[in-house]
Amino acid sequence: MTDAASTIFVSEVFTSIQGEGLLTGVPSVFVRVSGCNLRCGFCDTPYTSWEATGQHQALDDLVGQVGDAAGVRHVVLTGGEPYVVKGAPELARRLRRAGYHLTVETAGTVFSRELEADLYSVSPKLVSSIPDDPVWGPRHSATRLNREALAAFVATDSYQLKFVVAEPRDLDEVEGLVGDLDADRERVLLMPEGTSVERLDQVAAWLAPECIGRGYRYCDRLHIRLYGNTPGT
Repeated sequence: MTDAASTIFVSEVFTSIQGEGLLTGVPSVFVRVSGCNLRCGFCDTPYTSWEATGQHQALDDLVGQVGDAAGVRHVVLTGGEPYVVKGAPELARRLRRAGYHLTVETAGTVFSRELEADLYSVSPKLVSSIPDDPVWGPRHSATRLNREALAAFVATDSYQLKFVVAEPRDLDEVEGLVGDLDADRERVLLMPEGTSVERLDQVAAWLAPECIGRGYRYCDRLHIRLYGNTPGT
């Protein structure tokens, strides 16, 4: 019988190209855990949040699966929300001990020193992420930002702040958060919301000039352009 402490609830494991952030273009193995404390209206992986599906896998087996991608030395622990999934800290430790560069993708609502990474990819959820749902709308709105946790991530100095921007009014909220956190603008990336090339281009048309004017990095979604909005890519 497998010890529950040595397993983790996983939706998918796959090798692809990192499509977002400072490491865009880097071949990486993605371990996508299932389970999330938020419900973004535009969530592109609802099978890890709105209807969390997957299976419990042994940590040793997962590390072995990662090793099957010969020559790939970057791993992305994503979700869902890794910081609320049991087993994530131990999986992170095992991967780093094995010599992998580990990125953890998080909404930044929970911080724990138990889950360590080489790069904390923090994506604070803006007002535009609030779903039109009678139950999850208020719940998501009340918990989408945790400034204390965000400050802890920024204090690690191994972070990127990756904001999903859907509409121009999001920019005022971004400015306020960046100022409150005293974040390095070189580590702030603005990414268009969208799961199609057409939608990305629509938002990019006004977002890219804003990045130039405000001194932020523009962050595309390369995997959408390469593969579409497809699981396992």
